Amino acid sequence: MLRLPRLVAALALTILAALPVSAQNFPERPITLIVPFAAGGASDVSSRIMGEAMGKILGQAFIIENVAGAGGATGSLRGKNATPDGYTIGFGHMGTHAASVATNPKLPFDPRKDFDYLGIHLTTPNLIIVRKDFPAKTLQEYIAYAKANGKGLKMGHNGAGSLSHLTCVLFFQLINVEPTYVVYRGFGQTINDILSGAIDGTCDLVASVSSHVLGGSARGFGLAADTRFPLLPDVPTATEGGLPEFKANSWLGLYAPKGIPPANLAKLRDAAVKVLDDPAVQKHFHDLGGIIPAPKDRGGDRMLAIINSDVTRWLEVVRKAGGVVAQ
Repeated sequence: MLRLPRLVAALALTILAALPVSAQNFPERPITLIVPFAAGGASDVSSRIMGEAMGKILGQAFIIENVAGAGGATGSLRGKNATPDGYTIGFGHMGTHAASVATNPKLPFDPRKDFDYLGIHLTTPNLIIVRKDFPAKTLQEYIAYAKANGKGLKMGHNGAGSLSHLTCVLFFQLINVEPTYVVYRGFGQTINDILSGAIDGTCDLVASVSSHVLGGSARGFGLAADTRFPLLPDVPTATEGGLPEFKANSWLGLYAPKGIPPANLAKLRDAAVKVLDDPAVQKHFHDLGGIIPAPKDRGGDRMLAIINSDVTRWLEVVRKAGGVVAQ
């Protein structure tokens, strides 16, 4: 009569004993890293750099899955709804996981509550870039052109809530101009239309546009930072151009769906921080046009704190815009 209860008890003990072993062996298969934008641009490239480096530490390959749409909301929702076992993580940035709360009234997640964060791996200032034959050659000339042409100025961005969209919102709010926005699914499409002359420009990250500015296929000005950026020493800051209020420094980071096993989360967080001390990763990010955060600004807890602060900031930006952000 006692055999069945004893068997059940034995099975329960076996399962409990196996749990720590499973955690110790994580990961036992490749990890999927969801990028909520099309291939190309800083989001995609930095994710691939992180995935390759973290894979070496964890002993498993990282598979990049590009899920574009809705300014990053489509891919981010997929990341939120992934099985919380540590085998699916995602990429997010200031737009997808902070400003989106203010810019997207139908946002299907709350970045302050619905994710476990691994940490910020890159920051990069934003700037204005235009086609190489654009009439304006300085920020002051560009502002004058924008005010004179208004809707005749065609500016592209990668979807509502994307960093290129948000940077343009900030800039044109400051100069009280409403251009015509052309929406794309990713940076690759945006830059192609700038290079072909189909649109006038965009407002994006140094990490996305630096190669085009350095190569002369596009022109950059109005760097939204206090000082000139080392990778683009010839690009003046917005302050030099007479618009010191234009400040936009974007962050890029990684997250996991809420509720993954603590031991697995700890391993992912540890790897996401350790790779930032790898000289090869540091060189990749430097060449890309990004800055690796100081040690005090790394890690999941710090990323969540920055997200909470940025949500508050962007709610105020949208409030000043009358509660509506042009798309």
